[in-house]
Amino acid sequence: MNFDYYIPTCILFGAGRLNDLHKQKLPGKKALVVISNGKSTRANGYLARVEKELELAGAAHVVFDKVQPNPTKDNVMEGAALARAEACDFVLGLGGGSPIDAAKAMWIKYEYPDITFEDMCKV
Repeated sequence: MNFDYYIPTCILFGAGRLNDLHKQKLPGKKALVVISNGKSTRANGYLARVEKELELAGAAHVVFDKVQPNPTKDNVMEGAALARAEACDFVLGLGGGSPIDAAKAMWIKYEYPDITFEDMCKV
């Protein structure tokens, strides 16, 4: 199998940077927001802030909150299916490495549903 894929990635990092989300040129009008299955993203108000920023930017969203530490293939497949079912235009990973890694893999499976995980991992 041969294919090319392009996944533009923008990472906002640093104190106060979340406040700049609504100023970004978003790649669509509906986001899949990917967070961990833990409580801290909600409890510390980060999800609410992202939701507010997306609203200010005129973007709708749906939340996928089932990412485990060291995300599994099932995590990725379920998130990609939700993005497809909800007609999301882009994926936003919020949190640490697991949600960000899962968000990238979900987008690949969303854009290229026929690609296998084995092919995704080949270099």
